[in-house]
Amino acid sequence: MRSRDPFRSGPFLLRRRGTFLTSLLLAFLLNACVFPGLSSSTTRTQRSASSAATVVSRQAPTPLPDNHVIVDRPIIHTLPPGQAVPQDLVLPLTINLLYNDTALERTLAQIYTPGSPLYGHYLRPQQIRQAFGPSDDQIQNVRQWFSSQGYRILAVDSLATSLRVEASVGTIEHSLHLQLQQYIQQNGQFSQKFYLPTGQPMLPAHIASLVQSIIGLSTFGIFQPEQRSQQSGPTAAAKPGDCRQYGARQTLTHAQLAAAYQFDQLYRHGLQGQGTSIGILELNESFDSHDVAQYFACTGVQPPSIEVENVVGKVAPGSGQGEAALDIELAGSLAPQAHLVIYQAQEASTQDMLAIFQRVAAENRVAALSVSYGAPENALSDNEQLSLARALRIMATEGISVLVSSGDCGAFSERLPNIALVEMPSAVPYAIAVGGTTLQVNVHNERTTETAWGRMTGAGSFCQNDWGSGGGVTQSSLFKRPSWQTGPGLNSHYDGTADLILTPDLAPVQAPNGLRQVPDVAAAADNIAIFWNGRWVRAGGTSAAAPIWAAGLALVDQGLRQLHKPLFGSTPTVYWLANHPGRSQLFNDVVSGDNGFYHATPGWDYVTGWGSPNFFAILQRLQSA
Repeated sequence: MRSRDPFRSGPFLLRRRGTFLTSLLLAFLLNACVFPGLSSSTTRTQRSASSAATVVSRQAPTPLPDNHVIVDRPIIHTLPPGQAVPQDLVLPLTINLLYNDTALERTLAQIYTPGSPLYGHYLRPQQIRQAFGPSDDQIQNVRQWFSSQGYRILAVDSLATSLRVEASVGTIEHSLHLQLQQYIQQNGQFSQKFYLPTGQPMLPAHIASLVQSIIGLSTFGIFQPEQRSQQSGPTAAAKPGDCRQYGARQTLTHAQLAAAYQFDQLYRHGLQGQGTSIGILELNESFDSHDVAQYFACTGVQPPSIEVENVVGKVAPGSGQGEAALDIELAGSLAPQAHLVIYQAQEASTQDMLAIFQRVAAENRVAALSVSYGAPENALSDNEQLSLARALRIMATEGISVLVSSGDCGAFSERLPNIALVEMPSAVPYAIAVGGTTLQVNVHNERTTETAWGRMTGAGSFCQNDWGSGGGVTQSSLFKRPSWQTGPGLNSHYDGTADLILTPDLAPVQAPNGLRQVPDVAAAADNIAIFWNGRWVRAGGTSAAAPIWAAGLALVDQGLRQLHKPLFGSTPTVYWLANHPGRSQLFNDVVSGDNGFYHATPGWDYVTGWGSPNFFAILQRLQSA
């Protein structure tokens, strides 16, 4: 019997220009003459602006150079002694394949540029694979080689971005000519066990030229849910139908959130999510259907249609840690007629997050994907970051809005109060990074005040998802500040010298630094009523803000479809809106509060981005564009 990895099932520890473009433009221009438009009831797979019959000219990716880094590891400054990994231990690996990411990026820029012939013409999965991916023969060559070495092929991504395989450690070390070491490291109150590779793999040249990277040999980066909760009522479990604690202690209800962010105005125009799907990513996190039923019984909203997809393995049943309950209850109550697709995977690893991203991209059926997980950026290797970035780029090319919580430890995602880091995957340019606010409303559910969520004063020496809205500048040179990330506030200068706010290299933080800045937007992340584990709790964190935005953009997309307008899509749309007249009607500018280093200021800031949403105003602006 093969032994399974004992460390992968515990609690969370943390998270050519030229002919191609000409042909692509021509294909879309011809298609625009015959494509009839879409009704508001069409599903996601029918909503692409391009026809399934459109032939996208192929631009084959260039074979990779012999010296490219196939296996890497995060920079860990202090490592405990390592030891050999048992040879019979079976590990899954993701083999990322050769892809024309450069051409895909150029096409994506055209899709999000108003006035371009490609503007708003999102691609379908098969078009992306045919235009930018490896050939079937190249995929087969890689597949056959790994099979011949004793690997079991688990899956081939339908967009041809990767293979998922598994093999024993002995097989992996022998076939790749490297070694794996096992480490145990104390990280705050957690003891973390992980593997790291030593050396570079040796693959035959004809295989190495087709393999971008191998993910899964380094298991240091673990994703954590960005959620926190406190009990809001009596210690005893609530009885079925007992709603007395719903909204107690001034916790925010779904009706108050709906009024504050203009969901109610969308409802009055018949937009409640009909014919729309929202995806929710969960890593080793289950939910109890009884908790969900109790929440909706007390809100007076019809329970949503929920579908669970087990993408990798199967998560054990139970009430979970409250993350899934929070995501489902907020998204389902704010988009009451949308279909919720819960994408689950067993582990809080880069591999499993990537597998969910790839499934969402392959299905291309959700309007928005809510991701309430993150890990310090330096916990992921360059190849891990690039693999997530490729998947997010593909979803942006399809028009899927991916809302990612920016973190709950303020400017300090490593959970230490003087090392300023942002989180992955929120720092990837095509993730819409969502920060957090503290929202207050009056008895008429009218928004009265909204400040940046942050509680660093008197905080402990180790963050437990309670320091506030994540934000700052990435230290990863992989992600330059995009050309579209412009506007008032984005050049506000911060210097960490005086306060000894440092990068992991112990240099004072400088912002801006020419790299990606987060968050992009924000929403309520404090004192929200949810039902979990048989009780009413006060929940929060940017885990709440992400599903709020996902629900809102799903309804915005519904309204855009009715007028045959381009869907909201990804981050460039946020900045297009923010840099046009009337920004104050679209976003509630949050100008007070901080996250331990950065301050909320007029315009864009490193704590709340452009601020919280007015979804009906956003829809009106996009409908008139």
